[in-house]
Amino acid sequence: MSTSFRLPSNAGYDTLEGAILRPVRINDEPCLLLELRTTGTYFSRDRSPAGKVVEDYAFRLPQVVVLRDRMEDLLDHLRHWQVTQEDFGVDLEPEGHEATCTMEVGMREGMHCGPYKPAFTLYYSSVKTRVEVTFVVDPSCLLEWAETMEQALELASTARRRPPISSR
Repeated sequence: MSTSFRLPSNAGYDTLEGAILRPVRINDEPCLLLELRTTGTYFSRDRSPAGKVVEDYAFRLPQVVVLRDRMEDLLDHLRHWQVTQEDFGVDLEPEGHEATCTMEVGMREGMHCGPYKPAFTLYYSSVKTRVEVTFVVDPSCLLEWAETMEQALELASTARRRPPISSR
């Protein structure tokens, strides 16, 4: 099992990848320190060579603090979506924290959304940075995200409960 999770786009050109780095406590609440990476590829805009897919964007957020229970809420929403296809959004950050992180799944104007093809949107904002990325997903993408996130959360919980290894 891995502490990493992954959300690919429906077309395969965009991806959100994350890793749970370690459990932390903020204002006495159980939180997780995440690293989030998102990348996108697209056809070369200058059309030379024609049809070649190249990196379109990439960014990394190396220190995203989220509430542990809100990550569990996100996982519950992902599972529920597989049955209902209801739009949802989850604010993941601790109250009073200097950064915000929200993840949404739902219909979005200006995107090629449709039945069973919602848009995923990540909003991240801090004092120095604002990021928004949106791409279209489908049930298999969201299922992969839910399964890999569940494994990551499970492993993070197991690691937290294990007694420290002492050196002799």
